[in-house]
Amino acid sequence: MRFRYRFTRLSGGLSSLIKNRGLDRQAHLLAFVLCAFLICVLAACHGDRRESFYPALVDAKRDGAIDRGWLPDFLPESSHAIHELHDMSPSTTWCAFEFLPADSQALRKNLKNVDVPAPSVKRVPNPDKSWWPDVLVGGLDTGKIHEAGFELSMLVVPETASTNEVLLFAIDWTKGRGFFYRARQ
Repeated sequence: MRFRYRFTRLSGGLSSLIKNRGLDRQAHLLAFVLCAFLICVLAACHGDRRESFYPALVDAKRDGAIDRGWLPDFLPESSHAIHELHDMSPSTTWCAFEFLPADSQALRKNLKNVDVPAPSVKRVPNPDKSWWPDVLVGGLDTGKIHEAGFELSMLVVPETASTNEVLLFAIDWTKGRGFFYRARQ
């Protein structure tokens, strides 16, 4: 009888251990599936973002950045250290570049100085890049932008019959550095 009691107790313990391991396996499988799902979702969220760096404007031209519309065709020929980030959905671009101050005529000719940006570029999303200045993130404060040494300029280009491309530039003409944010309106 004693042997039978011990065996029943032992088999019951084994049975519950097997059941618990089954639950553990299910829990691990569920956790794995959830993690895989989250990774896929996060990858999909940032899948349309592309970043490029060009040592010189000629490199950007060679790569097709101007032909594809990521960079305007009127950047100064001396433009260098060009950081460009674009997002396909929604269609936006952030860009930083440096240039020789004496080589700014084409850029000046194409831009119109503004005190108040258009509604579509009045709030700039954070690209989360170290090369993009904090003063150009969120709701833009033109006073702070001017204090940082930048002049604001805009360019509105008709894209289709119902949409425009709006480029907001912040340029430090004396130091030869510029930033622009492009959005659709």
